[in-house]
Amino acid sequence: MNMIPIFVLMLAPNPPVPINQAQIRDIGCVAAIGIIAHEQRSGGDALTSYADVRESGKRWAGIVGERVMEESGQPREVVAFAIKQAVEAEQGNVIGMDDDAKSKHHVRNRFTECKSLMDSQLAAADASTPAAVVDNSASMLADEPDWQTDEPDKIALYRTQLGEDLGNPHRIRYCKTLVDISYKEISGREGADSRDTRAFGRLAQAFAFKAKGLPVPEKPKPISAEELQAELESEPSKEEKMARCLRLGESLALAMPPE
Repeated sequence: MNMIPIFVLMLAPNPPVPINQAQIRDIGCVAAIGIIAHEQRSGGDALTSYADVRESGKRWAGIVGERVMEESGQPREVVAFAIKQAVEAEQGNVIGMDDDAKSKHHVRNRFTECKSLMDSQLAAADASTPAAVVDNSASMLADEPDWQTDEPDKIALYRTQLGEDLGNPHRIRYCKTLVDISYKEISGREGADSRDTRAFGRLAQAFAFKAKGLPVPEKPKPISAEELQAELESEPSKEEKMARCLRLGESLALAMPPE
């Protein structure tokens, strides 16, 4: 069986890369600000206890989301999922504190830290793009389907594919095999400490974790020569298969519990 070389990734359209630490920091702060903004929109105590971030928080979430997508190549669905996970993590940190004063102090510190980051990034955005920035973040934080109204066709396709793949055991097993083969090849060629080896190791770990919970695969059904020919003709190129598996792997990696 032919190994899939790393140059396949360079040929794939918009190959995704792992979300880096700076992006994770910004996503975490978007979540922290978003929680306060949600309470303020609901008329809670945060409306008088904290600076009003209802509008600025929405706008910043849109800017961060767009930037992470552009820099990482991740589809909107994955970035929105990352923010959702960050919201749950922020809430979980507070719930895990048994001291009410300590939890309030933690929330206050997070808000101060993240608002400073938000203000600096919004100021930079205003300086570079004085025209109005498209506000597309509200649905992203509210789990609404249309994060941006003028969504490009390619991103729409990625969203559709990702939604299908996450619920398709056959696709998950296929991509796991593809990633495992690539990981073995790259680690053998570049060593265990190379950037590409670590990236593929992360994806391989995510697929292995997901595969544990999959149902036992059914025995393949007989297929006619005509059906086989039609299936082969409909198959995408190796580059497209790999790109699709990488997007799926990144979404699975984001959903993995922390070590």
